[in-house]
Amino acid sequence: MSDGAAVDPARGRRFSEARMAENYAFRPPYPAEVYDTLLELIRGHPRILLDAGCGTGKITLGLIDQIERADAVDPSEAMLRVARSVPSAANAKIRWIHASIEEAPLDPPYGLIVAASSIHWMDLDRTLPRFASALADGAMLAVLDGDAPVDAPWEREETEFMIDFLAAHEGQRPSWWKTGRERFAEPVLVHPGFESVGHRITAPVAFSQSIADYLRCQHSRATWSEDHLGEKRSAEFDTAMTSILNPRTRDGMLTFNVQTRIDWGRLRKSK
Repeated sequence: MSDGAAVDPARGRRFSEARMAENYAFRPPYPAEVYDTLLELIRGHPRILLDAGCGTGKITLGLIDQIERADAVDPSEAMLRVARSVPSAANAKIRWIHASIEEAPLDPPYGLIVAASSIHWMDLDRTLPRFASALADGAMLAVLDGDAPVDAPWEREETEFMIDFLAAHEGQRPSWWKTGRERFAEPVLVHPGFESVGHRITAPVAFSQSIADYLRCQHSRATWSEDHLGEKRSAEFDTAMTSILNPRTRDGMLTFNVQTRIDWGRLRKSK
């Protein structure tokens, strides 16, 4: 399901909320194929990563044992606090940087830049030229989308409820909404400064979690931020979602497939 329209600074600021950052722990992990693909892309280049919009650090922490060093940048101190709470986050090879990617102090050249579910929150006209200058010769930018259920058995009913919920509380039906499958059919990044080289959609990986954890995962997304919704609407959302999900549980657990789309390409340097 979509997490909102692109480039809305007010929505982006919701990721600075402490509760939202804590809820990130309930997002499904990226499939192992994601990390394998990123290691393929860095091969032959400096094994130095720029994780742009790193959030709670899933990409950096998943790659750090196989690279030389990483700069992990995020504008949310709450997200970085969660990232640093992971024992492996104390690795001296990681530099956690609290800054917007447009202003962050970089230490190039990077053999790979990754923006995982974050590229649509950035000012691309400022950021992509920075990335182009920071990449080693021939190195690429990889952008990711997808850490949510794909083709879940409850998707149709969930989608109808979510769209109706937004229409009732925001006064209009969201025109930006796309299912995970619909999003996978489109490039993650389209911009004159980005020359696509290839893409991959990972194979489905099954993931299970309780309804309570699934709801906390939903509240890690900008659209369903608890601080944005408020206590009353958050409770209304959780009650309705629980009634949709309850019949789909087995032994108290939901099981669904997770996939990720990875696009990679080169950046055109400013003349």
